[in-house]
Amino acid sequence: IRGMRGFLESSGELNQEAFFAASAFVTRRLSPVSLLEGMLRGYERLASCGIGMIPSAEGIGFPLDLDVRLALTAARGIGIPLRTRLFFQTLDVQRVRRHRLPRIGGCFATALDGAFGTSDAALTEPYVCSPHGRGVLYYPQQRVSDFCRDANRAGLQIAMHAIGDAAIDQAITALEAALQDTPRKDHRHIIIHACLANRRQLDRCGELGIGIAAQSAFIHWREEPDWYLRSLLGNRAERLTPLRSMRQAGVHVSLGSDAPCTSPDPMRWLHNACNHTSSDESVSVLDALTMMTREAAWMSFDEQETGSLEPGKSADMVILSRNPLTSSATTLKDIAIEDLLMRG
Repeated sequence: IRGMRGFLESSGELNQEAFFAASAFVTRRLSPVSLLEGMLRGYERLASCGIGMIPSAEGIGFPLDLDVRLALTAARGIGIPLRTRLFFQTLDVQRVRRHRLPRIGGCFATALDGAFGTSDAALTEPYVCSPHGRGVLYYPQQRVSDFCRDANRAGLQIAMHAIGDAAIDQAITALEAALQDTPRKDHRHIIIHACLANRRQLDRCGELGIGIAAQSAFIHWREEPDWYLRSLLGNRAERLTPLRSMRQAGVHVSLGSDAPCTSPDPMRWLHNACNHTSSDESVSVLDALTMMTREAAWMSFDEQETGSLEPGKSADMVILSRNPLTSSATTLKDIAIEDLLMRG
């Protein structure tokens, strides 16, 4: 990893390309049995948290796409009752088509930038702590546009990680060009995170039908507390993950965890969405629940089967210790998960 982008020799910290290389080094040394056992333990953990739909982001260096193959096995319902929807994190469209997958993307290879904590989320204005640094765009615009064009032509759903506003611009530009090349009414392409999205960008997402997979788990996140984000971004820190603005722009928004970066705790997602750092960006309990259920199902084309309790749909539901709609917003995090029922 010496000489790779993202290797900090002074501290040993690994980011960007160096991190991806280290991940591939580790994954090549895991046996298929230990990998499958780990996946099943992960599914059990998520089920205990009341999570019934797992967008499984794979393609992180296992030889012969072993993680992809095992996740596909799980997606067919073998051994687990949870619903899994595989996102293959690669820029290689043909590789995805060989597995006959309907979607491509996630983070890793389809990350357009980094994160705030490592000052490599790509910004249009410099970081406060580094007046000459605006983060890193991992790929040139043409590379991202070509990828989106090819994936869209293949009829795939595209999901790309973009945290900073410069990366969000890159994603929107690429997706817009792809849709001009091959128009599709119901593509459901996704930007993951979109933490620093501004109103202009959100309006464009609404117009183009681009969904946002957001994580309210990042709000009040102890790994990047508010004071720390302000030291990096200044006043921009007040408008991170602008959930209400996303809804007002007519964007489809789902809430998830970004686990293992954050804890998979849906009641914490609910609490944070309703108690945003910026009160202007808080949403109602009903809106937050909608983003965690119906909108999450929309993101994976599953809204005809699940996401709401209606005649003809599967009765996937979680049993809570009390009703969030009649609870104080400040106590939502204290609601307990009592049971998860799937495919009733």
